[in-house]
Amino acid sequence: MRYFEDFAAGDVHDLGSVTVTAEEIIEFGERYDPQPFHTDPAAAADSAFGGLVASGWLTASLFMRAYVDGLLRDSACAGSPGVDEIRYRRPVCPGDTLGARLTVLRTGPVLGHKDRGLVQPRCELLDDAGQQVFSMTLHSLFLRRPAATGS
Repeated sequence: MRYFEDFAAGDVHDLGSVTVTAEEIIEFGERYDPQPFHTDPAAAADSAFGGLVASGWLTASLFMRAYVDGLLRDSACAGSPGVDEIRYRRPVCPGDTLGARLTVLRTGPVLGHKDRGLVQPRCELLDDAGQQVFSMTLHSLFLRRPAATGS
């Protein structure tokens, strides 16, 4: 179990990778972001992107899944008060394999809550060439490690 005390500024966590498919781009686009370059390969070919591209919201969701699977699932995460500075740096296309990385920028107390702390990481998805396609600054709350009790 990972607690607030287990994070320090400068820590880097590799969260694995995911390969994006045309089917998931279209399915997500049809449900949540129905613009033609997310839902229709023929229309997307005539768009500024020259082909089908993932919604930025799908890209953010792909990072979140990697964060949960790679770190949060085995942690004392207590939610998040928000994100800053979401950036979609490059289009994500079918067949792209994206590596997820989290770098802790800072940690600190949460005013009025001695049982938890705030971890502020930079979150990134990188393509096969190491180019950043997505980034955001996240605020994650983690419970503090319980005090050991003596008998």
